[in-house]
Amino acid sequence: MYRQTALGRETISGPGPGPGPKPGQPLALGLAPTLALAAAGLAASFWVARVNYLFFHAAVENFSVIVAALTCVLALASSRYARSDLLLFIGHAHALVGGIDFLHTMAYKGMCILPLPTPDTATQLWIAGRYVWAAMFLMAPALASRRLPRRPATAALGVTAVALAWLILRGGIFPACFVEGLGLTPFKIVSEYLVIAAVIAGSLLLAGKRNTIDDSLFNALMGAAGATVVSEFCFTLYHDVYATPNFLGHIFKVIAYSFLFRGVVLRGLQAPYDSIFAELQRSAIRDSLTGLYNRFGFIQIAQREMDETADKPGARTAALMADLDKFKHVNDTFGHLAGDLVLIQFARILTSSVGPADTVARLGGDEFVILLSGADGERATAVASIIRQQMRAWTQQSETAAKLDVSIGVALWTPDIGGDLDTLLREADDAMYKEKESKRAQTAVAGPGPE
Repeated sequence: MYRQTALGRETISGPGPGPGPKPGQPLALGLAPTLALAAAGLAASFWVARVNYLFFHAAVENFSVIVAALTCVLALASSRYARSDLLLFIGHAHALVGGIDFLHTMAYKGMCILPLPTPDTATQLWIAGRYVWAAMFLMAPALASRRLPRRPATAALGVTAVALAWLILRGGIFPACFVEGLGLTPFKIVSEYLVIAAVIAGSLLLAGKRNTIDDSLFNALMGAAGATVVSEFCFTLYHDVYATPNFLGHIFKVIAYSFLFRGVVLRGLQAPYDSIFAELQRSAIRDSLTGLYNRFGFIQIAQREMDETADKPGARTAALMADLDKFKHVNDTFGHLAGDLVLIQFARILTSSVGPADTVARLGGDEFVILLSGADGERATAVASIIRQQMRAWTQQSETAAKLDVSIGVALWTPDIGGDLDTLLREADDAMYKEKESKRAQTAVAGPGPE
């Protein structure tokens, strides 16, 4: 249920959401369908790898390159709305990693696309990409806490990526990582463990900055980090580039990039629509001038409040109907813009006079209503007194509002006396107009009374 907490703000309580996804969360399958889909995907991947491992490898690496590119694009598109430079840094880093992974794919055994200086160039490029990815993870916590400027960090990562690619493709001095017939070199195995250590260290540091990172991005990075650790470990075990550990390493790489795809790419695509729908929902229940609930929003809240307490012994609700006296004088004398400012200030007075569990709404014109949850007559009278005191203080200081006053009617509802929302509001409205008539009678000799 929506609750008035401050002018133009709201929270949601009451019954939980239905079976649909919550706003801001990508669509998700149930656990059983997800596991079934994952098992089918694993079986299909294993079959493809057995039939044509080169095709399997190209498909996996191209998937990671595409996700890296999309991550960069979405990071660039949404960076202006981010709370820190972390997302943009992640996007730039993945553009670099994606570029190296593309070269790794083209250099893989059997592709015969790049003129290779050494037979293990693909493995060297793999390690270069892992170095950049691990460096990104180590630098990410400093970006999240704003201790490290993004531009120098991105530049350093870019220079590192270009230098590694040049050393492998042109320099010919990058250490050997794979020897045909012998398998992995000690340098490659040690590098994999260093990457694992860097990813774990970066994850722990990121966990310490949890409150500064968007939930979707944090979960994506943690999931990708966990899958990457397993993937890199698998890549320390194979002796042939088409062997089973190599296959498993690529499967976990798919899992890692799936976390990024879900948490960054899908979230980035969905977020603008969430904002649009949230704004549409807000405009349907909010008054555009004051930010209070409008008539429709108030009726929804008040009706739910009464329905929820209908079977509770001792439950009670109070409604206050408030109307500005002589408001027409403000519009006629100072103009409608001044009248709008008066309505905004009066809305602030009403909001500051009630608690966070109470609801304030503008029904239309200069007519407002307050729903006091669990209030008896004494509290309702006290709130009305506070409103009148604040109103007097305001009119004494404002030339525009100098002739204004407020009429307030109070009505109470309890489950045992029955009646619906319309009855409660009608009783409060009648009480308010009785107060207006009383003021008119008192000022009949002196001049016109409340309008």
